[in-house]
Amino acid sequence: MQASLRSLILVLIACGLTVGGCVYYNTFYNARTAFNEAESIRRDSPSTNPRIDKAKYRVAIEKSEKVVEEYPNSKWYDDAVWVMGVSYFYLEEYSRAERRFREILANYPESQYVTEAELYLAKSKLLQNEVDEAMVQFRSIFEGDFKREYKAEAAVALGRYLFERRDFEESRRYFMAVRDSLGSAEQRAMVQQYIADGYFSRFQFSDALGAYLQVLGMKPTKDQYYHALYHAALCSYRLQRIDDGLDYLSTLIEDSRYYDSLGVLRLTVAQGYEYNEDLDAAVAIYDKVHAEETNRQVNAEAAYQLGLIYQFDYDDLQRAKVYYDTTVKLDRRSDIGQEALQRSSDIGKLSTFAKKLEIQDSTATQAKIDEIGYTQYQLAELYWFKLNKPDTAILEMQFLVDSMQQAYDAPKGLIALSQMILEHRGDSAAADSLLRLVLTRFPRSDYVEEAISILGLEGTEADTGYAAKYFRKAESFLVDYGNVDSALYYYQYVADSFPDSRFSLQARFATIYAAGLYDAPGDSSLILAYTELIDSFPSSPWAGHARSQVSAAGGGRQQRQRQDEPPDDQLADLQDGQYDEDADAEGAQPGDVDYVDPQQSIYVGPDGEELSLLPAAVRPVQVIEPFDYPEEAYSEMWEGTLYFQIKLDFTGEVVDFVQKTFATHPEINLRAQLAIGSATFNITEIRDDLQDQWLVYKFEVRLPDHIR
Repeated sequence: MQASLRSLILVLIACGLTVGGCVYYNTFYNARTAFNEAESIRRDSPSTNPRIDKAKYRVAIEKSEKVVEEYPNSKWYDDAVWVMGVSYFYLEEYSRAERRFREILANYPESQYVTEAELYLAKSKLLQNEVDEAMVQFRSIFEGDFKREYKAEAAVALGRYLFERRDFEESRRYFMAVRDSLGSAEQRAMVQQYIADGYFSRFQFSDALGAYLQVLGMKPTKDQYYHALYHAALCSYRLQRIDDGLDYLSTLIEDSRYYDSLGVLRLTVAQGYEYNEDLDAAVAIYDKVHAEETNRQVNAEAAYQLGLIYQFDYDDLQRAKVYYDTTVKLDRRSDIGQEALQRSSDIGKLSTFAKKLEIQDSTATQAKIDEIGYTQYQLAELYWFKLNKPDTAILEMQFLVDSMQQAYDAPKGLIALSQMILEHRGDSAAADSLLRLVLTRFPRSDYVEEAISILGLEGTEADTGYAAKYFRKAESFLVDYGNVDSALYYYQYVADSFPDSRFSLQARFATIYAAGLYDAPGDSSLILAYTELIDSFPSSPWAGHARSQVSAAGGGRQQRQRQDEPPDDQLADLQDGQYDEDADAEGAQPGDVDYVDPQQSIYVGPDGEELSLLPAAVRPVQVIEPFDYPEEAYSEMWEGTLYFQIKLDFTGEVVDFVQKTFATHPEINLRAQLAIGSATFNITEIRDDLQDQWLVYKFEVRLPDHIR
């Protein structure tokens, strides 16, 4: 480069002595001077954060452009193009840089800049995110006859590319070429860290530890030294060499350069004490970090770890909840913040369940017994799935089985208990014995079918006598054979013989539906039958289906009459529950119809309680039967909001719902009900005071885009 510059100066002197037309040499001389100064500043600054003198690169481009535009046949043309390409590159104008490098390669194959232009072309491609083309170019450089430093840079690029795609073995081949023969001291330390990280990512902790310790002997930067020693500690933990790991961390803690990382280092030390089962020492450090750390994320991590220890090791759930709540306050949006919120909510449910688990007495109704039984089942599941207390969960489920045999969920508890004992104790004989108790103690339960399935008794003599069996027989007669009479017989049998079954109400609905579908009586008896079902079970999903059928049949505006209600001609003036003042003036009395404002009724719960609207931001996290706008309803072009009252269990699953407003087409209502009934919400997104009670949910129905 210096020889070229000297030659250029001599030429300029010669031109100055002979012809004034050599002024373009002076222009390029100024371009080269600015370029060399910019390059010198860049090369003398740290490679990890090079200093770019944009002004000097701009001057170099401006002067070189004059040479290129005004003197295209100049012997300095390729020099000017090279200066422009490199200057554009460091000004991050990569597409312009690429064009200049390609120009050199295409038009000046004998230029001194050809090989370096190929390297810069590959780098320009990479920085334009044209990765595949860049890698082809880098591979050509690595395998070709190029300077060692060019091959080293190509190998680094190829290694990083493969590393990011988790091809650690192939990336190591390129990194080792840099480390062992091609690279500078700085490059060797960098690729050695990549080699170590590759081992760590593949859980080869022994190889990773050796590789990280090698980095320490390669004059690493401050960041490389921290990364290598910190990960050496993690590898030592994984290899059960806890004391070695603690020593590595102690070295970093004592180094004043890493004062800002003190909180993270102490957290990792505390984890080491946990691995050594020295919980008191771990708690002491976590407490120190929690008390002193100003970084909210690090502080939250310390609080969360304290919560875990107090929950799972010290069995102090209330103190664990305090730490979880603190974690949420410090860092609610992080993963540990969300986990802490869930754990706090789970522990909080213990007190909620305790309030519900009132002592049974001889006056308790079946509904109350079922409610208590279901709560006891939830409590056992909470201990099993959320609180990681299998022994306590088994005891709680055993209590349900032994003390609440009249509850609907008692046989479900037997099945759950059998699976808990099988998983936790490995006692398959005891598990099977409990499952067989379901068949003998609760032969008519809805849970018999599940027990039969687990025992593998489908199709045997045991596989009969329960509601689901008869219900499916009815469905088969109706759908497969079109035998309405037999279907109605079995539907009615289920409704009459299994009043406590979840299939009972469904069978009642199916009886009415089948009668109307295949043997319509031609009068209002169907509407009356649906209305009776709605009145008897207003909060049931099947009441919602019944309302849809009434609406489709034109009976949505009919009011149930009492002995003191006005005659039909006056009832005709009552539309959708709205009282007509003119009709009142003609003699009808407001008290003749139980009137509730439709909008107000949306927020009145099944027991008359006032309900709250579920926030719009709270959406289902899972819907097994997603809503699909029915094609048969396209002609009505109905869009709007359907209001539902929903009840969630502790997992966020919808366990009950009531549709309060309806679309004009019954199929829209049915599909909305299927979606709501199969939905699960993130319970942690709902305020504690709104959990475990009925809520109002707005279900938006929109036409498909192609119909609009």
